[in-house]
Amino acid sequence: MEASNQWATRPADQRFPNLDALIKSVQARRMLSRSIDIDTGKAHVDSREGMLTINGTITPCEPTHWSFGQLSQSIGAPASYLRTLPQDLLVQNLNHGLKSNPAGEMKFMTIAREDSPVNTLQAITSTTYGRIWDFDVCQAVGRIVENSGGKFHNPLAYAHRGDPKGFASVDMSRTERAGLYASDRDCFIFMIDGGSMLEAGPRAQLNRGFFVWNSETGSRSFGLMTFLFNHCCGNNIVWGASDIQRRVIRHTSGGPYRFAAEAAPTLLAYANASAAPIESAVKRAQEKVLWDGKEATMPDLLEALNKRAKFSRAEVTQAIAFAKAEEGEARTVWDFVQGFTAYARGFDWIDARVDLETRAGKLMDLAA
Repeated sequence: MEASNQWATRPADQRFPNLDALIKSVQARRMLSRSIDIDTGKAHVDSREGMLTINGTITPCEPTHWSFGQLSQSIGAPASYLRTLPQDLLVQNLNHGLKSNPAGEMKFMTIAREDSPVNTLQAITSTTYGRIWDFDVCQAVGRIVENSGGKFHNPLAYAHRGDPKGFASVDMSRTERAGLYASDRDCFIFMIDGGSMLEAGPRAQLNRGFFVWNSETGSRSFGLMTFLFNHCCGNNIVWGASDIQRRVIRHTSGGPYRFAAEAAPTLLAYANASAAPIESAVKRAQEKVLWDGKEATMPDLLEALNKRAKFSRAEVTQAIAFAKAEEGEARTVWDFVQGFTAYARGFDWIDARVDLETRAGKLMDLAA
């Protein structure tokens, strides 16, 4: 569901049509970025032309909304309260906090502004923070996609009218490339090797996809998720996800090394993997008969399904109906997987849908 949330909420200036555009954007930020350890007890907050600046042993810099929150946390004050104060009182409170309760040495990340004596303070983290740069992450994905022969691409989605405002701004008469996002706090990448209903129609097989996310400012860890899925709709919802593999790397001192040594090779191997095992798994699922269609054998069917995941009789009944509607029958493992995922698409609550899809995906093991 995260891919759909990203598509529904990211503002226009955080959306990119292709990897090259995304990489150029985060590279420009990386080239202007600097990371330095600062003794917060020596930092001094000031107000300059309506801007809040910090002038310690670095060039004066204006905090972003995110880094202001980190600054507030470092002195033990609630950011929501400090933001309500008049500028002069805010400056006094911050300086008092820095002097009376210094956090010691902290790592400041700044970005130089062209033609300005004031930089941007992007992040305040501990000195042991192992920064994995957004540029390194996006560049690694670019190399991986290129080395895979271009198998993977970001999916199409419905376009938005102006800045996205959830589903209220969706224009279903137009499509655009989605799945690639970056802000001053993070980046998110969604790539697939097929399965987009806006490109190739309804699902015909299992497809491969992956998410990659990162924050160089401390708002989240680096993460990689690979999965198989049925299809991706115009809202960038991934339907029928299974075989989900997840790897998370915290930004500790060894984080950058683990990214280079573990995450990037894992993703490269996934992108270059043969589709033959997936096609073989689908074929086995299409051939493995679970039910002969007779009511007398329903208890045997329920027992077989519950060996892999717990299904209620009502869920099984609905899956049979949806399988017959979508697949023409409800006999094989594949029929039931499609029946359960089709039934799940009608759920209002995302958690319930994901739960049923996850349990349905486990049925593929019955054909192994």
